[in-house]
Amino acid sequence: MAIPSCLSDHYDAVVIGTGAGGGTAGYKLAALGRRVLFIERGKRFADAAAFQDERAMQIEKRASDDRRINFGTRKALAFIGGVAGGSTALYGACLLRPSRHDFMPGRFYGRYLDRSLWEWPVSPEEMAPFYTEAEALYRAAGDVDQTVPHLLQRPLRYPADPLPLHPTNAALRGVFEQAGLHPFVLPMGIDGDKCDRCAACPGYICPTDARASSLNRCIVPAVQRHRADLITEAEVVRVLMRGRALTGLVLQNRTGRHHRVTADLFVLAAGAIGSPAFLMQHGLTGGNDLIGRNYMFHLGVLFTALCTRPTGAGETFIKQLGITDLYLSRGRRPHKLGYIQQLPIPGVLTMQAQLPFPLPKRLLGTAFRRNVTFAGAIEDLPQPTNRVLLRNREITLQHRYHPYDVFRARLMRRGFMPAMRRIPDSVAVGLIAKNEKLHVAHQVGTCRFGSDPATSALDPSCRLHHLDNLYVLDGSFMPTSLGVAPTLTIMANALRVVTTCL
Repeated sequence: MAIPSCLSDHYDAVVIGTGAGGGTAGYKLAALGRRVLFIERGKRFADAAAFQDERAMQIEKRASDDRRINFGTRKALAFIGGVAGGSTALYGACLLRPSRHDFMPGRFYGRYLDRSLWEWPVSPEEMAPFYTEAEALYRAAGDVDQTVPHLLQRPLRYPADPLPLHPTNAALRGVFEQAGLHPFVLPMGIDGDKCDRCAACPGYICPTDARASSLNRCIVPAVQRHRADLITEAEVVRVLMRGRALTGLVLQNRTGRHHRVTADLFVLAAGAIGSPAFLMQHGLTGGNDLIGRNYMFHLGVLFTALCTRPTGAGETFIKQLGITDLYLSRGRRPHKLGYIQQLPIPGVLTMQAQLPFPLPKRLLGTAFRRNVTFAGAIEDLPQPTNRVLLRNREITLQHRYHPYDVFRARLMRRGFMPAMRRIPDSVAVGLIAKNEKLHVAHQVGTCRFGSDPATSALDPSCRLHHLDNLYVLDGSFMPTSLGVAPTLTIMANALRVVTTCL
């Protein structure tokens, strides 16, 4: 893509990255009257139908970031959104508020954490209005009358009602309630009036724009209504500095053309892998060795029941139910685990690629149509040895789960399997998904915020301690990883920073 001739030489704010944090922050800035430029490395897709092919999306990863990442033993493309909208172009659109306990990790992990991490530098009460604002901006569809154990509750009616429960899920809800659980309908950023109920939803570009992304909910409105500009297929090749402040960027498109742009304010939101890599590449770490460290992504626990009859999986949208009864394990000294949500399998090719042994495609097709699958998320501990590195301009990831993460995953598996075994006419299994290679979903933690520069990379307003006008507003800011998907918290935090700090 050529750099547009209408691009200005100066903006009030430049946003690098167009995902949950960047898109949301840029929209809010533009709505407040700032002139904003969004910069995206990837393309803006023109034909969503081209992104419905399983091989293209799940195996070849055509909508993922095009940089091959070194995972230690191999280089590969990771499942990171690499198009306008970032990972919100591909995510499952589950917009859950976290638990009050998530803001006080020292109560559960104190012996594993530095004292500076025992409490977040922002409280649930401070975040509450921005969760509400983010839910409105992304038009979350949910039901406030449900019982959702442990999580923060929305006080008002959701902007939209959820999709009606699929018959399989209505039956599952009853099964889980009989097991003493409180299943609930997940709040989703999905417009029911536009939704085609596609079986393949997460991991694919939405063909009807029903699924809320930062592109369709934030960036396009900012461009159309508030004079913002968006440039895609462009990369920052040089940063311009004056003392403790960034003054401008030199951009380069895929054809090699350059453009110099200046601004008063800069927002970096390239993701918890991309943002520290950007800071390292351009010498913006200020000698802070915490940048790139404490890379986290949830440890997954998979629960699958294979049923004697078709369940609707592979034919229609069935990702609807959530479970948070096991957020805290039972016992005199409970352990903090995380949430469980229904999960669609992307397709037979994906099953073939992930199984440790080959199975006939016909058999896999039957299993695909008759499965009920849930995924649990274990809040993994921050560890300084888990990190993002930049070596010879290539990104390297180092990660290993803490033994305590694996211990809690076993607790979750043990706690939820009895409910899965109650599903009629089925065989259920539970697996701990220790895929530490290509799985990077829910990536957070690599530029964590805090009050002390000795133990954090960002201040409580998410500004780099050593720079006056560069803010990091993606999942990098999080000091711990929460027990739910971080997307809504990333969006809410971006709104908090723009509203109260900029």
